[in-house]
Amino acid sequence: MNRALFIACTVLILLANASSLWSADCKQCHTAKGVKERAPAVEPIVLKHEGRSRIIELSDAFKVHGHSCPGMTTTFLAFQYAMDKLYGKEIPEQEDLVIVSRTPTPGCLDFLDLVMMGNKGKGKTVAPEGMRASRENYCYTFYRKSTGTAVDIRLKPESYPKDFFKLKKKHTAGKMTPEEWDRLHGYMKDIILNFPKKSAAELFGNPQPYRVIFWGRLLPAHAAPETQNKN
Repeated sequence: MNRALFIACTVLILLANASSLWSADCKQCHTAKGVKERAPAVEPIVLKHEGRSRIIELSDAFKVHGHSCPGMTTTFLAFQYAMDKLYGKEIPEQEDLVIVSRTPTPGCLDFLDLVMMGNKGKGKTVAPEGMRASRENYCYTFYRKSTGTAVDIRLKPESYPKDFFKLKKKHTAGKMTPEEWDRLHGYMKDIILNFPKKSAAELFGNPQPYRVIFWGRLLPAHAAPETQNKN
């Protein structure tokens, strides 16, 4: 084999190995590269559930999800902000909460499952067909049932890069170039590590709680069991 052919074959082998790594999930990637994940320093979430206190660290949420995650980080911070708006210094009761999300990202859904159903929830909540992840729909409405109070928490769209979800879609399909993966990985790392350093107002603005009146159920009676989160 001549030198030029040997170099060409070597490059193809390296690209093939790298391609499988780019399409792998975060945990596999970090394991392959010897990276030790660390959750950024952020105050834990404290809730009451059936008379007992629950403490949820961001690192706990990452473990449930399987790896650190931008969507989970964003939702964790949104939840903290909403609890401050609705409860102030009081400790929220899990049974007093209703949460509506307009983002279908797995990290968001896994985090809200953890909050509302705990580690032993019956299956994962699955986003219904027709929901599309975008930087414009990181929106949540949190209801405090005991006072009939709600607050809308919406991430400022410019907080996420314009091409973030386009790249995520290509990543899921396994069609990323090395340059695209490097860009997406940089985006994810920035969100996970730097969002917790920003003020809630910087990320979500300053929404004000408002009063609401409840009728009926928030989920249809025929909803699939895995999507019927118990309030």
